[in-house]
Amino acid sequence: MKDKDFIRGKVPMTKEEVRAIVLSKLELCSSDNFMDIGAGTGSVTIEGALKAYNGKALGIEQNEDAVELIKQNIAKFNIQNLEVIHGKAPTGMDKTAEYNKFFIGGSRGNLTSIIETITQQAPKQHIIVVTAIVLDTMIEAYNHFKNQINYETELVQVAVNRIEPDKKPAMLMANNPIFIITAKSC
Repeated sequence: MKDKDFIRGKVPMTKEEVRAIVLSKLELCSSDNFMDIGAGTGSVTIEGALKAYNGKALGIEQNEDAVELIKQNIAKFNIQNLEVIHGKAPTGMDKTAEYNKFFIGGSRGNLTSIIETITQQAPKQHIIVVTAIVLDTMIEAYNHFKNQINYETELVQVAVNRIEPDKKPAMLMANNPIFIITAKSC
């Protein structure tokens, strides 16, 4: 889906190129149950719910304006299998055992407790994908998983540049580089 397809506000959004990589790393199937923590505008949440159309999706978001944007996007795309919880994770993660795919797009300083909630409660076979702009977040997530013998861990860094066609001369405009940490239980 294109970024322009979503109702936007001043809430951060995972851009479409990064979203495509995140969704690929999650390996979502139609029957998966998908949780998006730090859901922002809900762009990953919406696409995840569409891919897991026979399963269910849950978005957890602390920012009240973002929760309203997610609800507007749910209505716009007529999503039936998506629930939104207004809260700061790990609050709202009490049904973690019912989910097998997890995206952490924002943790508000609770990354370790969010990851521990997932690793302790999720089904044996699950995938966790974390995005990080901040180096400290990337290091925290990577260090947590690299020492776990029951996870295959991958870290990639993505940098996306765009040419804005309406601006002359054509110039590449850089988006923030993003770290993507994937932890697949084994």
